[in-house]
Amino acid sequence: MNKTVRIQLIPGSEAASIVDPFYEQEGKTHRARPSDLFFAAFIEDKIVGVCRFCVEENTPLLRSMIVQESLRAQKIGAKILESFAEYLKHNNIKETYCIPYGHLGNFYGLIDFKVVRETDAPAFLQDRIQEYRKISDKTFMIMRRD
Repeated sequence: MNKTVRIQLIPGSEAASIVDPFYEQEGKTHRARPSDLFFAAFIEDKIVGVCRFCVEENTPLLRSMIVQESLRAQKIGAKILESFAEYLKHNNIKETYCIPYGHLGNFYGLIDFKVVRETDAPAFLQDRIQEYRKISDKTFMIMRRD
């Protein structure tokens, strides 16, 4: 990839018109919520990846990390994660969780997420991972960044 990737933070209140069409393009049903914060990757003026940060039940979460399918494996996701980690560090945000696909542990490990026992996660995340397993044949795990 020869083009420069730029990461932009977009408040949820401004994100729907940018992020929702990207989700649709990538076949996802996610929608931007006003309370979320998005780390969006752009090449020129085109969004090519996004990750959503939110707080649910007083728990910081990394949610719905997506890179345009045709541009995966080109370090765009790693750039998004680096920006995300800097934001957490700068804002002193601890104990951030995510529920990635099982094969992505090393990827999220790039910014010090570690697999935790499901029983050590907040109850709502234990419930959520069970719901994911009911609707998908993919494997999932709970990870936390302290």
